[in-house]
Amino acid sequence: MIYLDHAATTPMHPDAIEQYRDTAERFYGNSSSLHDTGEDALQLLEQARNKLMQWLGVTEGTIIFTGSGSEANYIALNHLLRQTNKTTVLTLKSEHDSVLLPLQRWAVHWQALDLKTTGEFDWDLFEQACTEEVGVVSIQQVNSETGFIFPIAAIAAFCRKKGILFHCDGIQGFLKNPVDLTDVEAYTISSHKVYGPKGLGAVYLRHPLFSPYYEAHHEFGIRPGTVDVPGIAAFMMACHRYLQENQQIQASSKRFRGMLKKRLPAAYYQIIESPQQLHSICAIHTKQRDGQFVLLALNRAGIAVSAGSACRAGENGPNSTLRAIGFDESAAHGLIRLSFGRMTTAEEVERCIDVLCSLEESD
Repeated sequence: MIYLDHAATTPMHPDAIEQYRDTAERFYGNSSSLHDTGEDALQLLEQARNKLMQWLGVTEGTIIFTGSGSEANYIALNHLLRQTNKTTVLTLKSEHDSVLLPLQRWAVHWQALDLKTTGEFDWDLFEQACTEEVGVVSIQQVNSETGFIFPIAAIAAFCRKKGILFHCDGIQGFLKNPVDLTDVEAYTISSHKVYGPKGLGAVYLRHPLFSPYYEAHHEFGIRPGTVDVPGIAAFMMACHRYLQENQQIQASSKRFRGMLKKRLPAAYYQIIESPQQLHSICAIHTKQRDGQFVLLALNRAGIAVSAGSACRAGENGPNSTLRAIGFDESAAHGLIRLSFGRMTTAEEVERCIDVLCSLEESD
């Protein structure tokens, strides 16, 4: 199988697998235990926490390890909503479901904004929406379906001046795109997007005060449950390796995008991109086909892609990001996402292009 779905998940880095094995054998103690074995695990946990703070460039606040990026978003939003007396949340229509669905469940006053048709953040629309009632803003660093990059530092600075708490979903952007968290109150990340183990995420909280569950004894009382120290050690190793490899991944991905733009027939396919773009996520509008039809055809040819966020797999509704940039409901059904990784080759991308071209030629 040719795997072009790294935005959904990445295979664990071999060094991360080895790190997990070594840590599980040597640091198996519960990090909350008072004996020396527990203390050894706690020291490793605190080293990981400090390392993440260093990579994020922050000194105030702390890192809370979670069971996923989605849980990290849940904790961040709940946490900030409990810190404000204002009633309204602002976000984007293109946000991940782990942001939009909790807001729907909590039935708070919230507004999801469109983007410009270019995929850029719409400053005029945002500033008009930032009324006195807005207490929390949640904007993703990188859109998971298209790779659009948003101006997080500028948005956060604007929110700080307005007295608004700002959360950034950094799950697709962490280590791939630089971010300044000077004015960010909460930032969320996920292990399996950067070749670490699944079932691990983290949230940076500038002022860690509240648990969305119940007051417990782990992770500063914010997230209950025994901490997965071996998994966190593997996560940290994956981060180390990703920092070494990301520049090459993005450079290769830029070449792959160029191949797609050169060869795919414009009558059938359109590359969706913005002026600020993460190269490793490539969204393609399938103009005359439903995106899931094209996905399944590629799968039969031994090529794995997606039709958008993996969290919405199997749902055949219009793509929310395409709708946010002005596509009508019918056209917004036509999206596939290719996302490239550390082992993707030009030959694999050429094979994908061949199948996409032959799919239309077969009509």
